[in-house]
Amino acid sequence: MAADDVAKERRKKKKKKDKWGQPVVAPVEDAELSREENPSQRDAEEQAEEEEAAPGGGESYDPNKVVVSGMPYSATEQQIRDLFRDIGPVVQLQLSRFPDSGNFRGLAFVTFQTEEMATNSLDLDGIKMGNRFVKIERCRLCPQRKRKFEFLDEPKKVDGCFSAYVGNLSWDVTEDDIRDCFKDSKISSVRFALDKRTGQSRGFCHIDFEDDESREEAMKKNQFEFLGRPMKIAYAISTRN
Repeated sequence: MAADDVAKERRKKKKKKDKWGQPVVAPVEDAELSREENPSQRDAEEQAEEEEAAPGGGESYDPNKVVVSGMPYSATEQQIRDLFRDIGPVVQLQLSRFPDSGNFRGLAFVTFQTEEMATNSLDLDGIKMGNRFVKIERCRLCPQRKRKFEFLDEPKKVDGCFSAYVGNLSWDVTEDDIRDCFKDSKISSVRFALDKRTGQSRGFCHIDFEDDESREEAMKKNQFEFLGRPMKIAYAISTRN
């Protein structure tokens, strides 16, 4: 092979990198994103990739939010909140999970009440958690994509609505499994989200409860391990005006 041809082949194999020198990540397929359609449970890793690719360099940040990485995979939500106990209240905590297993991948987005708290939390960069050293840094924000993440807050409770969203479910979960899991609550119906082409579960459902007490009892099982996966439970988004 001629020298020019060898050079061309090398250029083809060379991975593209962004402006920070990191490999460019291929777009996430729609099928991978369809597992959970509640807009409050977007994959945090996708958000990280989009924010890190934001134009404008290091000048565009979410003032109240930080990215915490390098945590042990066994870390719990409570342990992460405890890490920032002396900083101030955490108003939102988004955990990034492996799409195949649903297990925590050591990365989280932490939102504080004020920008000052977020700034102070950076002092904990390098703190040891378990047997790992944690990385804490500002969360980059892409202006063009900001509107896509404005609905990331947890849905609020709506009076008269007794439904709940249940996500990160096992692919083969059945209605009997759901009813058994929430046997302490009065359930009127279970509505699974199904793939229109295959008829298979898409990994989440909505449960209609008979009363508010039943729904509140079910909410206590958020992050409860169910069939090998930590469930995500949130108030259902009301469609009423």
